[in-house]
Amino acid sequence: MKSTRLKARLAGTAATVAVLGGAALATAPAAAAKANVISIDRVTLDGQQLSVHLGYSCDTGYTWGLTGKAVTTDGPAGPASSATGTVAVGALTCDYRSRALKLDLTPAAGAHFAAGDDVKVTVAFTEENGPGLEGEEIITTLLAPVPTR
Repeated sequence: MKSTRLKARLAGTAATVAVLGGAALATAPAAAAKANVISIDRVTLDGQQLSVHLGYSCDTGYTWGLTGKAVTTDGPAGPASSATGTVAVGALTCDYRSRALKLDLTPAAGAHFAAGDDVKVTVAFTEENGPGLEGEEIITTLLAPVPTR
């Protein structure tokens, strides 16, 4: 009889732990496991203004900025052209949602870009004290902007 009581207590304890564990999982935010992510959609060129169209998502409680850089990977044997741009730390909305952003890059002095150039584009999260998390790096062909009506 004692053996049956012990088995019943153990079964009851296991069931209680399972129910409480399931309740804890059910009450956790759905996106709590989401990472801080950047995805580059496309890079456009309007005159000499490069724009990186990207998506990002970051967890609540983080204060991030973004830094972006584009460098030509083809063209004349001379020095590569580059352009950089930033979004100030704290200017991103971090709330688990996926958001879209257009990051404008300013060409360095003497840089020249043309539609059809291949460029390596890097975008990363930044913190107040400098570099933050790695973002995304792609090599793509510059596109002329699509005309709007």
